Amino acid sequence: RASCGYIVGVALLRAFEVASRTLTLALFAALAHPFGIAWALALDYAVMLLVVARHRSVHLTYGFFVAIPLVLVSLEPFVWRRQDHAVPKDAYYAVRVVESLFMWAVIISSQDVIDMQVEAYNLWIWNETLAFIASLGLYCLLPFVWCAARRQELSRDVDDWGEEGEANLEGEFSDSDGDDRSGGEGEAGGLVQQRLDPGEELPPE
Repeated sequence: RASCGYIVGVALLRAFEVASRTLTLALFAALAHPFGIAWALALDYAVMLLVVARHRSVHLTYGFFVAIPLVLVSLEPFVWRRQDHAVPKDAYYAVRVVESLFMWAVIISSQDVIDMQVEAYNLWIWNETLAFIASLGLYCLLPFVWCAARRQELSRDVDDWGEEGEANLEGEFSDSDGDDRSGGEGEAGGLVQQRLDPGEELPPE
C-alpha cells in the first residue's frame, strides 16, 4: 500500500519529467534544425535497445516496442524490482542525465543565436527558464522518490501477489483446521470418559 506522500511525490516527479523532457527537446530541436533532433532520438532509441538486450528482463523482440515510449519518458512503475524493468531506472536516468548535459551544452553555446531572435526572444528565455526549473526539480526529487519506492518494492507479475496471499491463507486455514480437529478429538474423548464410570467394564459383544 503506497503512502499518500509517495503518490504525491511520484506525481510531481512525473510532471517535472514530462516538462523537462519536452521543453529541452523543443529547444534543442530548434537550435539543431533540421536533423539534430532526429539524430538525438535515433541515438536514444539505440541506447534503450542496448540496455534492454543487456538486461534481458524482456525478450528483445518485445524490447523493440518497449523502447519507443522510453525514448520520451519512463513509463514503468518505480516500485517494480530492478530485475522486472525492461530498462532499469538507474540505467535509464543515467542516460537522461548525460543526454540533458549534452543538450544544455548545445543550448548554452548557441546563446548568441537566441539573442538574435528579436521577435521571439522572450519566448526563448521563458522556455529556457521553465526547462531549467523542471530539470532541476526532476533531479532534486528523484533520490527521495527512489528511496521511497525501494521500501515498497513489488513484483511486476500480479500472479506473484496472489500466490503469496494464497500461501498465507492456506497457512491460516491449516492452523485453524488443526485446532478444530484436535479440539473435536478432545471433546469426543471427554464424552466417552464421562459416560463410563470408573471401574465399569464394557458389556461383551
